[in-house]
Amino acid sequence: MPSNLSSVKTYVTKEEKRRIQKNAASHSMSVSRFLSFAGSRDALPPTEAERNAYLDLIYEVKMAGNNLNQIARALNVGRKTGNQPEAAAVNKAVEECREAFITAVTKLTGKL
Repeated sequence: MPSNLSSVKTYVTKEEKRRIQKNAASHSMSVSRFLSFAGSRDALPPTEAERNAYLDLIYEVKMAGNNLNQIARALNVGRKTGNQPEAAAVNKAVEECREAFITAVTKLTGKL
């Protein structure tokens, strides 16, 4: 063992050991590295599943942003041409964007 390393011995139940091994594998780490990382930092890096969920959320937020941009454009064009969209249609579109955003966040976090 290199001189700058030292060992730590701990006791866990069989179930705790199984969970530690599973969590280490989900982070693509050895058990030793996982425990060292988890015990010396505020947070672990995201798992592959979490990274994918973040990417899905980013996509959903971008889509909601695109929808809001389209709504704003329609309102601005309507102002210039005097052909203002119906308020009810604008409210419906904004509500759909809001619901899409809430759905995406709920998928990621499991709550809102």
